[in-house]
Amino acid sequence: MIEQRYTIGEYVRERRHSVGMSCGEMAVRARIPRVVAEEVESGAREPSSDTLTQLFDALQVPVWFRGHISSLTRPDFLPSGLGAVPDTPTPDDLADLHSLTHPACFQVLPTFDIVAANSAYQRWFPGVEAGTNALEWMFLNPAAKAVLPEWSAEARLLVNAFRVLSPGLADDKRIAEIADRCGRAPEWDRMWTAPLRPDELHRDRVLVRDPVTRRNRGMIARIYAPEFPRRPWMLYRLVPGAGR
Repeated sequence: MIEQRYTIGEYVRERRHSVGMSCGEMAVRARIPRVVAEEVESGAREPSSDTLTQLFDALQVPVWFRGHISSLTRPDFLPSGLGAVPDTPTPDDLADLHSLTHPACFQVLPTFDIVAANSAYQRWFPGVEAGTNALEWMFLNPAAKAVLPEWSAEARLLVNAFRVLSPGLADDKRIAEIADRCGRAPEWDRMWTAPLRPDELHRDRVLVRDPVTRRNRGMIARIYAPEFPRRPWMLYRLVPGAGR
């Protein structure tokens, strides 16, 4: 059973700390009373949708991360009637994943731990298997730069997502483990501190070297959250675009 670990207030507080902002400054930017911000962080107040949007805006949380953050922090997000949620993929989950002909994997956010990858994904991204961390593979496995012609852009996106999502949502020890390992790569520190431009955040096409033709191929990235049955991971897919 996946247990609720973090609250929305804890995420807001940790995100605020990670961007070096005081509670008072956050309240001013969010246009809410400071006491409201303090009560949200402490858990004394459940923020309304409007208040949460204002806080996310003040903390510069990208809009496409907000739904996932809420799913991990809202205590009422998973009704008890849905039953237990498994920690690892069931045989049926794996059959579903392996039925996909294009590269696909199950990833747990915000740490980007890969819990399963289909055969196509493992062919296209050598060295990836269940238990691989996508960040560590990206920065420490030489295959990453070989199969991703636009490696720098893809790495920056991954680092940004990890930096924005992790504080308050992932275990501090796990965050430190991933950051320490990736820190062996010379590009890590620079990418960790460099903000992304808005146009960089909207990339949905990934240029990958086709393992069969050895030619670069543009694929569309898609991320899906399982609705039924509920699962704690996301389905990440790379599919050809229209007419390809």
